[in-house]
Amino acid sequence: MICRRLVVYTFACVIACVRAGAADLGQTRALLDEAQRIRANDKTRSRQLLDSVEREKPADPEIVARVQLLECKWANAPAAAYAAVTAGLAAAERAGSFGLRAKLHACRAAALAVDGKAIAAEQEYGNALTLARQVRDVSLEAETLGSIGYLQYTRGAMANALTNLQTAYRLSAQIGDEKGRREVLSNIANVYADAHVAQYDRAIEYYKQLLDEYEKHGQPSDVADTMFNIASTYQTKGDFTAAELHYRRALAAFQKLDRAADIAFTKRDLALALMKQGRTAEALPLLDASVAFYEGHDEENAAHARQFRGMAYRRVGRLHEALRELDTARRFYEGEKNVRFLEKNAEETTLVYAQLGDWRNAYDAAKRHAALAQTLATNRNDELSSRLRVAFDTEKKDQENRALARENALRSAALREAQRSRKLQIAVSALIALLAAALAILFWRQVVNTRRMRSMAMTDELTRLPNRRHILAAAEIAFDAAKREARPAAVIVLDIDHFKRINDTWSHAAGDAVLQSVARTCRVALRPADLIGRIGGEEFLVVLNSASEHQAREIAERLRLAVERLDFTSIAPNLRVTISLGVCVTSDYNTNAAIATADTMLYRAKERGRNRVEMEMAVA
Repeated sequence: MICRRLVVYTFACVIACVRAGAADLGQTRALLDEAQRIRANDKTRSRQLLDSVEREKPADPEIVARVQLLECKWANAPAAAYAAVTAGLAAAERAGSFGLRAKLHACRAAALAVDGKAIAAEQEYGNALTLARQVRDVSLEAETLGSIGYLQYTRGAMANALTNLQTAYRLSAQIGDEKGRREVLSNIANVYADAHVAQYDRAIEYYKQLLDEYEKHGQPSDVADTMFNIASTYQTKGDFTAAELHYRRALAAFQKLDRAADIAFTKRDLALALMKQGRTAEALPLLDASVAFYEGHDEENAAHARQFRGMAYRRVGRLHEALRELDTARRFYEGEKNVRFLEKNAEETTLVYAQLGDWRNAYDAAKRHAALAQTLATNRNDELSSRLRVAFDTEKKDQENRALARENALRSAALREAQRSRKLQIAVSALIALLAAALAILFWRQVVNTRRMRSMAMTDELTRLPNRRHILAAAEIAFDAAKREARPAAVIVLDIDHFKRINDTWSHAAGDAVLQSVARTCRVALRPADLIGRIGGEEFLVVLNSASEHQAREIAERLRLAVERLDFTSIAPNLRVTISLGVCVTSDYNTNAAIATADTMLYRAKERGRNRVEMEMAVA
């Protein structure tokens, strides 16, 4: 009887302990839920709740994993985040929780991104995405796709970024996550606002939609940021009046929020918008304030502000001060190997020395500018071949690139073979008759001179592009190749709008500078296998290598946009240059007829308002 009572008592104790343990676990989970919920808004209380859970030294693997997940999110350095994730993943494995594993992988990806390891971060987000889809966690799937899209945007993979961001936007809207949806829409707008995508109007449309939503929900900080993004997009687009208006609104919002760093940044960009409008005197106080804020603690932004102030000083005639500012900025950019800003710095320095009449230093600065401009042009050309435009057929582009690589490899092999053959001929000739050495030297000099004369005869002296004879011969060759391969041939004829007005208003020297800049810009904007030459005063002919009707129109539009974005304020504050283009894609393979058709399309573009592309598909 006593034994039976002991057994019953023991069993009751076990049941009571189990219930007490379950209650404790429930309470611990509730504390963690609360810590997670208030983490963004009440960091002190959230940290206190997490510390209280950790003091209990929980043994349950799910609780341990959740604690480590919060520790990862609280980590103030990537190394601490990595350690928390490692411990958390081990506990999540024991608990058999795929959902916690997904969140831990996502947290480690965020730490990798902060640590500057973008490729590893994208791979880790991919692990999180796979697990999130396994447990059907749509919220985490949307968040992860948004993060992947943002990383792809930052490294220039625009087409992939847009695909992932649009999916994240759809999922966020589907589950009613308005905060997440707005964050993704902001990143989609950032993609469209990027200069390599250049869909500025669409970007501004999305930013304005966000602006309305942020104002409706009383989010003044997001309103200020979005207003700045709108201003920046207008500035990149070239609408400096609209940019100024939105910069001033953003500046007022940042001042109300007392965000000092954003105030300095906005003043600097507002100053640039004012300078683009020829209002340099208004820009200088803004630049002074920006330099004063950054000096001593932010070298990069201080250098940018000083460079802009140097440009402003030149425009108002304070030339020695301009040199001092530009030299300070140059030393920083050289240390950072920032070619883009060094190129602009050299250009401005050349102009300052020229205004001072110091032609020796102006010449040295101009040489430095030319070398940097060439490096920058090469870099931009590489970017154009590696970055994809949104809505572009990526597979077809890859195929074209592979075909071009094979063609280049064959040409290189042929060139090496030709070089070996030439060396052998020289060696044999030397062995046959040493007495003819003098004659051989004279003959070689004649060959060199002939090549030089041929180059001079085939190259336009001003633009350094192929001249009319050269480009027409290249067109014949391209059309013959297209005929052999049974594919369409394509040409573009373009000229500079109102070029006579440029010469008459700002001098022929200004006109020559415009011609050189347009020629250089168009050459950089073309694909490597395409060719452009000058066939008249302000008229150019482009011969496209293997281009469909869609590709020919896209290339023509890219040339138009590239010229439209050129900055000629160094010549005249209000000088704006555009081009009109006529395109012909044909299977007739008659070069003269195709050029005549493209020329007709060019005149149609002129008649319809200029700064546009007109096209005709002439099929035999």
